[in-house]
Amino acid sequence: PPSGTKRAADHLVSHHENGNRSDVEPYHRAKRQRTVCPRLILKHPTEKVANKLNANRSNTNPEPRSYNESKEQPSLAQPAPKRSERILDPTNAEHARLIAAAPKVGDEYYDSDADDFHGPIKGVTKPDLFRNVAWGSYATDMTNDADFPSRPTFRQFVPGRFERLEDGTAFDQKAKLVIKLTDGKGKKHIYANLPPRDWNNQEAITALNKRTVQQIRRTTEVQFRACVPEYIDAERQWLLANLTNGKPTNGWKRLVADFNQQFAGKVVQGAKDPRPTRTQSSLSKEVGRFGTEYYSRGLVPVLAKKVKK
Repeated sequence: PPSGTKRAADHLVSHHENGNRSDVEPYHRAKRQRTVCPRLILKHPTEKVANKLNANRSNTNPEPRSYNESKEQPSLAQPAPKRSERILDPTNAEHARLIAAAPKVGDEYYDSDADDFHGPIKGVTKPDLFRNVAWGSYATDMTNDADFPSRPTFRQFVPGRFERLEDGTAFDQKAKLVIKLTDGKGKKHIYANLPPRDWNNQEAITALNKRTVQQIRRTTEVQFRACVPEYIDAERQWLLANLTNGKPTNGWKRLVADFNQQFAGKVVQGAKDPRPTRTQSSLSKEVGRFGTEYYSRGLVPVLAKKVKK
């Protein structure tokens, strides 16, 4: 579509390499690509990475700069402080200074001050939480290949339009609403996610995060959870010996500790690589999945093997 085309909802803009045609359809109808592990693993950085802000950081205001100084695809993820450290409070004087100094994303994304479109919002499960805006030129621009990564990274939305980055500056989250990706076949995609009516509404922020993750997973080979190896026979034999009527003989805490002492980081029979550390959640799911049919009956789970055609 031509630059500047206005759209009333979040859409997928698909561009073919030969440039002969472009298809526009709601993002949620994009065909999910089935992928098989192992592949690129990306752990969610915002809740897990414990990079803390430097306590001795200067309180001086960063020099205001134009957002247009860099037209690279806004990074969806960078090593970041914990979620709570990224949230800015406009009523806090220091936070207010950071927000005032932050470069603001312009009308090339959408006009923040323009009136919303009237009518229903399509492709959004909770339309009352989002604005129906007219997208700007950046939301349809296919010309810059650097804007379309095939292995994108992701930084979760947090409440408030501006978030604090690790370097202590504020970042306009409006820039994260337009997602540009290249799929495994080299085809370009644009996802324009409608902005929340209230950037402090946690329900809207949660919906945005889920939608963004879906878009990245459906279009690329990035996954947000590591492929965890299935339990092997030796591990299941051990579990059976430490369960009574399908429940931990000495409680879950002891079961988890003893299991990891026995297997974590070790190469055992039936495995080529060191076994992973298991959490209580992982072990409880294993026991719950096979407890009734196997463990509670004194049996080790035996899964049917796939027959090669």
